[in-house]
Amino acid sequence: MRRTLFILLLLAMANLSTACMATRKYVRNEVKTSSDGLNARIEVADGEIAEVRDGVEGANSKISALDSKTGQRFDVLTGEVRTVDEKATVANNNAERATGAIITLDQKFRNRNQFTVAGEKSVYFKFNSSKLDSNYQSALDEIAEALTQNPDALVVMEGRTDAIGDKDYNFKLGERRIEAVKRYLAVEKGVPVYKLHHISFGPARPVASNDSREGREKNRAVTMMILVPRVEGAIASKNNN
Repeated sequence: MRRTLFILLLLAMANLSTACMATRKYVRNEVKTSSDGLNARIEVADGEIAEVRDGVEGANSKISALDSKTGQRFDVLTGEVRTVDEKATVANNNAERATGAIITLDQKFRNRNQFTVAGEKSVYFKFNSSKLDSNYQSALDEIAEALTQNPDALVVMEGRTDAIGDKDYNFKLGERRIEAVKRYLAVEKGVPVYKLHHISFGPARPVASNDSREGREKNRAVTMMILVPRVEGAIASKNNN
């Protein structure tokens, strides 16, 4: 009887051991499966994080490029504004110079007897040129003769241009045209410089419309007015004194 019980006990222990071994194997399999699944999920998450990181780096690069372009454009705009300001300053200076020249002429005329226009001539120039055409030398010779014969006579020269191009450039072009006429009268004909008064209007105060070619040609000129004192005015002024 005891022997039978002992055998039964051994069998029970053997079954229990087999069951425990099966349980541990099952647990190991479950743990391995869970571990593999977790690793797979971790790899997927790492891939997604890498994609997000790449996207962030790409966005940062685009933002840096945009900032660079914005900064460059701002610098360009700043330069353009500075250029406009400089041109405006030059234009204001030219306007002040023209106004000052007019005031100077007015003061000179007020300090002398009243004047009247004894003659008027015009010398025309080609487009964008200040070269004196020899065809107008005879007209300049007449001006020189009138100034020489009358010691009180003087000439006022007004330089003009058409409206094509930059105003400041045209203002200076009008001055160069005046200088060409002035040089001929003073150097070639010996007219005293103090008799030569001038002002450049550039494209301002045109004598003809700039809407036509004929009008623009008339504006490319130096207009000369010979001024002589009014004798009647001078006598009246002396009688009033």
